[in-house]
Amino acid sequence: MTRREILAALAAAPALAPAFGQSYLSSPRRALTAPELKDAPDEWIARSLAWADDMLKQHPPALGEHPVRRAALIRLDDILHIESAPQKKLVQDWYAARLEQVAEEIASAKVSAGARIWKLYNHGFFIRTAGAAFLYDLVPGPPRIADFAMKPATLQKLVDAAEVLFVSHYHDDHANPEVGELMFARQKPVVGPNDIWRTKPELRTKLISPERSPEKWHKTGKFAYIAYPGHQGSNIVNNCHLVKTPEGLSFLQTGDQSNDEDFAWIDEVGLKQNVDVLFPNCWTTDPLRMVRGVKPKVIVTGHENEMAHTVPHREDWTQTYNRFHGAAAPLVTLAWGEGFDYRQS
Repeated sequence: MTRREILAALAAAPALAPAFGQSYLSSPRRALTAPELKDAPDEWIARSLAWADDMLKQHPPALGEHPVRRAALIRLDDILHIESAPQKKLVQDWYAARLEQVAEEIASAKVSAGARIWKLYNHGFFIRTAGAAFLYDLVPGPPRIADFAMKPATLQKLVDAAEVLFVSHYHDDHANPEVGELMFARQKPVVGPNDIWRTKPELRTKLISPERSPEKWHKTGKFAYIAYPGHQGSNIVNNCHLVKTPEGLSFLQTGDQSNDEDFAWIDEVGLKQNVDVLFPNCWTTDPLRMVRGVKPKVIVTGHENEMAHTVPHREDWTQTYNRFHGAAAPLVTLAWGEGFDYRQS
């Protein structure tokens, strides 16, 4: 059979395609990423994690990303996409150590200009400026995997260091009742939709639930913010909080934003507001259009490698690079526990 005949046969009969090289795909969602392993020896995992840690330290997050840094994140993708990775003690201990270290760093950090941004778990971020400190979507770790979580003391340090928590929506990889209890015990406000913490309705009585409007500014303590009326899918309420600090820096986190109809307001954000940093979910609908609409100075993605998801939906840094390629703003990718210094240009 000639090459032309083979190509014609593949076009006519897609079911034959796996025999010609696509049997490695566990899902069409992962077509542009290297195939995951079903399992791997502990030696390979331990050596890979140690190497990735060293490379990330030697090449920290920056607007001009070093190629070795990208290679380290892709190796982490390889590990975290092993089907059993969430249950592996090596991976759990590695995560716990990184979060303990970053909590210590956050507790003692001083910022004189711009902002220091730390990525926590999933779509959680801690942001500190010279005069403010706040959190987005803090959760201890993957839902329903008790051994893959921050230690209580680590979680407490993060809550103690923050002044306010913004929660995008009710899903338990974004909203955690333990975190809410810790915040309220310290008399600290939590801002989010009124349907979060569905198993703890008593917590919702203490929640600040702002009007969802692209035009309405709110004030909580020293923070001004807009609760953009976002959605995950067709009907899940998902606040996209644009938070402005006393210094005038603005940060927009999108939660699980994924609704094309919301581009009616997304396309207008950058025309009306000056957004310094955009924190999109890495799998959001049409990320390049979102960036064009928001017009941020910098993009810092979230939601990579949610370990409670099945492998096809455990979005990876590899896909982030693919999906945000060509974006109209520089992209900064962070591993769990990494920090990035943002400076206004």
